[in-house]
Amino acid sequence: MKILEGYYVEVDGDIYAVKGVLHPPGKIIAIPVYVQMLDGKYHRVRSLREAIRYLEKNKPQYIEKLDFTGQLTPTIPLHDVQEIYNPLEFNQADTDAGRDALVLKEMIEHSANIKVGVSGSILLGLDDPSSDIDLVVYGLGSGERFIEVLRELRAMNLTKPVNTLDWLIKTRMDSNTSPEEWLKLESRKLLTGVFKNRLYTSKIVPLLDEYWESLSQIVREIGRAKILCRVVDSKLGKTTPNLYYVRVLNLVEGDDKARYVSQIMSMRSRYAEIASAGDTVVVEGRLEEVRYQDKKIYRIFIGNNERDRIIPATK
Repeated sequence: MKILEGYYVEVDGDIYAVKGVLHPPGKIIAIPVYVQMLDGKYHRVRSLREAIRYLEKNKPQYIEKLDFTGQLTPTIPLHDVQEIYNPLEFNQADTDAGRDALVLKEMIEHSANIKVGVSGSILLGLDDPSSDIDLVVYGLGSGERFIEVLRELRAMNLTKPVNTLDWLIKTRMDSNTSPEEWLKLESRKLLTGVFKNRLYTSKIVPLLDEYWESLSQIVREIGRAKILCRVVDSKLGKTTPNLYYVRVLNLVEGDDKARYVSQIMSMRSRYAEIASAGDTVVVEGRLEEVRYQDKKIYRIFIGNNERDRIIPATK
């Protein structure tokens, strides 16, 4: 398997989280999440903005404009990578968080007959007694079975919905959407929840041959837009990256081309499982034109700006 979302890499003592599925030849798209300090301890990078600022100051050569993303993108040459952390190789634990993760992982693997990875601080050996469990599953077929088992665990009360603001206050500082509004969204999810009084989050990552983007596509930013739209297909909305097919009902703000938006896309797991087919949602983000060899589409990309959001429309 290629290096995908859920993996981490070490470069010059810093640890980077791999983002997405599609990467430039000889490079990987990844952002710093644990930066090594002079005393050898790690500083946890909590926001995309902080990660980009760190690269601009310390590793400006790792930021480049890519045609297929249409934006400045953090890319790491593979020859600079000193170590790769593979979530599928996590199979033993000697901490409380790690043991809880192993129990949940093995429970799902046994019921769904799939391979489940453990990512995040537990994979890196940087977890503490309050650490979250970060799970990852690769492939759409495995992802469907994963969701079904999560639904069964929830029905049996072996997992529970998120019910505290603490995690959201800490992790959503880069969003203008309030923690209270995020709690409403997250508490409806199966991919996020509580197991043994410990928060878990999870990602379903498409394999490269299942992924919808192409290195040959050309993305152009048009500006920001806000639309009211109806979700017509949410099958890929459960994955990370995630994609929702939509039909625009009303242009609220932005260029008139936003009336022709057919897709909402994000690279961030916080926007996975946030809407279902038939839902009417308000979406605000970066309006893009995506050109393929034989067609072009308009989409809204969310996740890079504090104002970005996809939320249920109020009645």
